[in-house]
Amino acid sequence: MKIILNILCWILIIYGFYFPFSYFHKEADKMEVKISHILVNTQDEAINIRKEITENHKSFEQMAKEHSLCKSKDRDGDIGYNMRGRLFKEFEEAAFKLKNYEISQPVKTQAGWHLIKIYDTKYFSDKENFERRYF
Repeated sequence: MKIILNILCWILIIYGFYFPFSYFHKEADKMEVKISHILVNTQDEAINIRKEITENHKSFEQMAKEHSLCKSKDRDGDIGYNMRGRLFKEFEEAAFKLKNYEISQPVKTQAGWHLIKIYDTKYFSDKENFERRYF
C-alpha cells in the first residue's frame, strides 16, 4: 500500500509541475500577431476606406490616422502584439486568419466596424505562453 501511495504522490508532483507548461498545446494558442486597425462607425465607411487602400494604393497607416475613431490612430492604428483571449471575439477570429500584410474585410464588433492588418506573427513555447498570459 505504501508503494502505491508513493507512486501516486510522484504522479501528482510531476503532473503539477508539467500541466501549466503543457496547457497551451494547440499551435493557435502559441501564436501572437502584431495588429493595426481602423475603427469606424459604419460598414460603408469601412468598405470605402478598404477600397481607397486596395484600389487607390493609399497607405493603411495614413488612413488610420485620418479616419480611425480609436486612440491607436496616433500610432498609425498599431495596437501591438496580441494573443488569443485579449480581443473582441469577432475581431480575434478575423485577425488570426490573416496572413502578414493582409487587410481584412470589415469586421463588426460592439465597438464598431474594423479593418484589420497583420504585420508580424510569432510563435512561443508553452512556457513562454504561460508566462505571457499569467505573469
